[in-house]
Amino acid sequence: MTKKLNQEVMDLRQSGIRSVTMRCNELGGVNLGQGVCDLPMAEEIKTAAYQAIAGNKNIYSDYRGVASLREVLAEKIKNFNKVLVNPETEIAITHGATGAYVAALKTLFSPGDEIILFEPFYGYHLHVAKLFSINIKTVSIHIDDLSFDLNDLKKVISKNTKAIILCTPNNPTGKVFTKQELLEIGKLAEEHDFYIITDEMYEHFIYPGHEHISIASLNNFKARTLTISGFSKTYNMTGWRLGYVFGPAKLIEKIALVHDFFYVCPVTPLQYAGIQALQMPASYYEALQRSFLQKRDLMVQGLRYLGFTCTEPQGAYYMLVDGSNLSFDSGEDLSSYLLERAKVAAVPGSAFYLTAEQGAKKLRFCFALNSECLEKAINQLQQVLKAN
Repeated sequence: MTKKLNQEVMDLRQSGIRSVTMRCNELGGVNLGQGVCDLPMAEEIKTAAYQAIAGNKNIYSDYRGVASLREVLAEKIKNFNKVLVNPETEIAITHGATGAYVAALKTLFSPGDEIILFEPFYGYHLHVAKLFSINIKTVSIHIDDLSFDLNDLKKVISKNTKAIILCTPNNPTGKVFTKQELLEIGKLAEEHDFYIITDEMYEHFIYPGHEHISIASLNNFKARTLTISGFSKTYNMTGWRLGYVFGPAKLIEKIALVHDFFYVCPVTPLQYAGIQALQMPASYYEALQRSFLQKRDLMVQGLRYLGFTCTEPQGAYYMLVDGSNLSFDSGEDLSSYLLERAKVAAVPGSAFYLTAEQGAKKLRFCFALNSECLEKAINQLQQVLKAN
């Protein structure tokens, strides 16, 4: 008789994002489901990767990551995130931001500990926690105005709360947490003695009227905060799997060791190319924000015209929209209809909530593709929905 597998693994299913992507690829459709940017990577970064490989930078790196990359990152973190870190002890380079998250959870949590997620959430934040038998509690982000109720957060904190997860700018809603919100969350973390894990992957995707603030830069919150980010989105290199985490030395040392056991090290030559990425001029980031603001406005206008209710994203390149005005029973039905008939992929809202009912009739659209693809998608959606 074959023995049973780990129950958490038995319960795993392909994510809604990847399922939609696979079907979209089969149909040759426009993928507004997965968070992959189709813009080219800067030639300077490619050249740095070629040179690292040609220069035989091809063996295992330090388990904390290449020292020169950590040094350049410390400068970036000081100047952009407004946090002083020691590159020797307070930064670890990881196999993508997900590798940082996996190692952080394994370091901090024992089975039965509790984690708080803001809901709707990024699916990997939930599913990795479940794999480690961590109990989940959630606090709602209201998608009509991207606010949350501080009293809701206070109600879910317990003696078993080990950490709260922030994703700012937020995937899937586009929310950017304000300074006041971060101060309130940090104060609760101090009062109840829990950690803060913040995913800041979209820190360079910020729209007018909003500001990215790292909670580790406020008050004394650095002492209990792990800040996770990476190169994937900003530099159009999602397949490179290059991320990092910074925080208190006692935590980073253990996270780096856990990461070593899981992954050994990130890809060495690509770490050297990451140094070049961090040296891109200010004009690179300014052009990035102009480009994505134009895309955001194009999508908001187009989807509202088609009958979706949507709040303007404050950051990142996602929007979670409500299709209740359209004649479909669920987000799954609407997603399937748009994919099969319009050949445009969007992810059902249920992928971002604990229960399917909470995500009913909602869809997440990603607007990371070039403007021509976005216009094509809107036109194909219009042909189907206006004829329906």
